[in-house]
Amino acid sequence: MISLAHSNQKHLPLVMHSQIWKVSTLVSQFKPMTEHHTNQCPALNGRAYPALQSNRIPATILSRFPQQSETVKQGDLVLDIVDKQGTVITCACLSEVSIDPPLGSAPRRMTFPDGTLFETDDHEGVHAFTGETRGSILHELEQFRPRLIALVLSCILAIWVLWRFGLDIIVTAAIALTPPVVVAQIDSGTLSTIDLTMAEKTQLENTEQNKVREIFDRLLAQIDKDEIATSDFKLLFRSMPEVGPNAFALPNGTIVITDEFVDQFDEEDVLAGVLGHEMGHVIEKHGLRQTYRSLSIYILVAFLAGETGPFIEDLLLEGNLIMSLAYSREHESSADQFGLRLVQDAGFDPAGLKKFFIWMSEREGEPPQWLSTHPSSVERIKDIDAFIQTR
Repeated sequence: MISLAHSNQKHLPLVMHSQIWKVSTLVSQFKPMTEHHTNQCPALNGRAYPALQSNRIPATILSRFPQQSETVKQGDLVLDIVDKQGTVITCACLSEVSIDPPLGSAPRRMTFPDGTLFETDDHEGVHAFTGETRGSILHELEQFRPRLIALVLSCILAIWVLWRFGLDIIVTAAIALTPPVVVAQIDSGTLSTIDLTMAEKTQLENTEQNKVREIFDRLLAQIDKDEIATSDFKLLFRSMPEVGPNAFALPNGTIVITDEFVDQFDEEDVLAGVLGHEMGHVIEKHGLRQTYRSLSIYILVAFLAGETGPFIEDLLLEGNLIMSLAYSREHESSADQFGLRLVQDAGFDPAGLKKFFIWMSEREGEPPQWLSTHPSSVERIKDIDAFIQTR
């Protein structure tokens, strides 16, 4: 606190050209006009709440350069809170006054060392004291002006660009950085969830299982070892009456085929076509891609930083997330093409997959393509015909 020549609640004597001026005269002019209160020092009109009092007093802050008898920091200003009668309520150096950051159009608050609170609606006047601060820059940006609309539109555009192009880059990086043990745990956790909620032990005879395994092994032998990389391909059988004829692949290479599928389709070419399709999902990492895309950009960044936390670990390892996802149309089409090439290389007829989709198209309840995450069976049949014609 600075030491002033006057005391609290007394009229402030100011000298100009050897004449005595009352502060009330200065207040009426709303500008300090003495050798201490100059045009170079701003003034603020507002309301004062004296320390230890509950009343509000209309007041003005007059700023001035310090007198010779006052010990202050070099370049500092002295702020006097003066009421309408010219009485000095309190005073302090500007550096000792706590000034709240701006918040929209709310009044600015200035707290003096003795507890006196001064409140003003003059944001520009307070800015004259504080200069550019982080809060004032933010306050300026918050003002509704045409540039605010441009800023909002720019943010929307940036989010769209990040979602459209940046997310795929982040997903690819996340897949590359995912340890094989984590992918294996995803398979294990997902399979446990399936066995607990919807699957039963297979009822297929060993001869039926061996027939499908031989097809699976023939297909697997055609995949380059570099493509298999760290994937651990294995074929499992489950009885899933509520699911019906189906097969699905987990990210690390576990492929599950239902008893109902084997019972429905006993032709080798059909079995090979569907198994080849599921192998395509594994090789092209579609399961991990859909998982990471569903986690959003924020969680992906946390994952890449190595701080997944228990929430993400539960999602990945318990298997519920994998089961809730659907492959995109692009992934399904890509897996179809991979499977067709694989089936052909292994000596099976690619038309087997076509028979499966013909059966699918004849089933009731298949939604139109624009309502589905999968390409329609009709479209997939056309793609298979196009592949067969180019052999």
